[in-house]
Parts: sequence; C-alpha cells; structure tokens
Amino acid sequence: MNSLYRLTLVLALSIASQVVNAATLISNQDFESASLPTGEGWGFGAQGGGAVSIATEASLNHNGSKGSIKGSYPLATGGVYVWGGYNIAALKLSDVYIEFWAKMPKATQGIKFLKIFGVRGASDYANTTFALVSDAGIQGSITQVSFGDGTHTTNDTQNVINLDGAYPSWIGRSYGKASVLTPQKSRWPGSNWGTSWHRFKVHVKFNSGTTAANEVADGEYYLEIDNVVYVDAKGLFNRHYSNGPIEKISFFDWAQNGTSPFELWFDDIRISTGGFLSDNPMPPVDPRLTNE
Repeated sequence: MNSLYRLTLVLALSIASQVVNAATLISNQDFESASLPTGEGWGFGAQGGGAVSIATEASLNHNGSKGSIKGSYPLATGGVYVWGGYNIAALKLSDVYIEFWAKMPKATQGIKFLKIFGVRGASDYANTTFALVSDAGIQGSITQVSFGDGTHTTNDTQNVINLDGAYPSWIGRSYGKASVLTPQKSRWPGSNWGTSWHRFKVHVKFNSGTTAANEVADGEYYLEIDNVVYVDAKGLFNRHYSNGPIEKISFFDWAQNGTSPFELWFDDIRISTGGFLSDNPMPPVDPRLTNE
C-alpha cells in the first residue's frame, strides 16, 4: 500500500468515524413491550373522551412489529384528548433530532401533532409546533412550522415558515439574513395520509445567546417526510435570549376543531442530539442519561 493511498484511507476513515459518532442517542422507543412506556422521561395520558393505547396487531403496526402507540380522538372541539411526551429538561439541550413513523388511517383532522416545548418560566418560554391543520378541505395537512422570533419573552406561534414558500418575511426579525429553503414549494397534503405509515425526520435547534448583546441567529428547522425535504432553515432567531433550553418533545397533543373522530399512530420514535440516528448507525448514548 503506497503512502498516498494509506493517507487517503486514514483520512476517509477518520471522516467516516466523525460522521458515525456525530449523533448521540437520547431515546429509542419502539413499543415492542406491548405496554405504555413508563419512567425514563416518557409520559402518556388522555382526557375528554380520548384514549391512548398500545396497538398489538402486527399487521397494523409499522413493519409488522409487536407494538405501536395509538391515540383515539372523539369529535374534536379544541380540548386536549391525548398526550405523549418525552422530558429532556435535565439534559439542558437546545438542539434535538426526532425521527418517527406515523399514520392517520381513520380520518384526517387537525391536531398539534408534534410540539417542542422550551423550559417554561413565570412568563417566558420558546415553543415550536409542526401541526396538522384543521382548515376545511385540507384537514390533516402540514402547512407551516410555527415558532416565535424572540422579540418578546413568550415565543410560540407568532412567526411561521410556510412550506409553500409564501410570505417569507413571516419568519420575523431574522428575515433577510436567514437561509430558509422550502424545496417543494407546497404543503404536505392531508390526502397523503391514506392508511399507510409515513416517515418523519425533524430537527429543531434554538438559537444561542443569553443576553441581548451576545444572542446569535443560529436557530434551525428541518422537516423531511417520506424522504422528501420540505423545510431546511438556518440562521433563525426562534427564542428570546432569556428563554430556557428544550424541556419536552410532545406527540399527539391538542386536537383542533374537526368534523369526525380520528386516530393517530406513532412507532419507532428516535430522539437524538448531534444528528439523525438513521445517518449514524452506531450512535453512543448520551452519558447524562446513564447517570439518572
């Protein structure tokens, strides 16, 4: 083996190793135990006529697995019927990657779907929402990523990235500086749900800084559905400098006004920091989790 080839191989292996080790596992929940997970940060529940359960019929689960989690909703009138959340407050992270499979086989309706909650203070927090809309004719569609640009201490849905690329200034105070790509120039339509499982990859990064003087517009959002990228945004303000880090990742959540009962299923939920687990086949476990 000549020296140039050896050097090239060493560099290639070094780069590959860095890529593999980029992601750090936080939670990998496949529901194979056929029971609702307890402890380790997970919490599930329902109210107002809703129900959350483990589906054990393999033919209905993703890849014929032993279990997936199902939220059953009555006719929605705006109340919280089902919740499922993973609390990561102890890790003090501002950057998470979330992968999962989901399906809505019974009827497409509006629901919060996926929320990333920031640590809540007395009057300040930063949240991000990837919602399924309840608008007539497009129920169950994903049209926006909603957040707040940190102008005020409460940041939730004041600003948005539209998947169709419309109204780019709605991202707020980082408009004209951020890189916001919406490659499909269209919403993800509710008609895509059908009865099949769909793969979601989501990245949320809160922008950094702890004072008005040192805050940096380095927030990020990424949304990929069924291997198609809908949002890839960098250089955002998406929190106030006084807001805390991420507290909880919430699935299901609030149901919006709807027209019929519906179900929402999740399976193979993977949560990590530093990269997507599917891009990193052998990620290490976050050491802070082993010390709980």
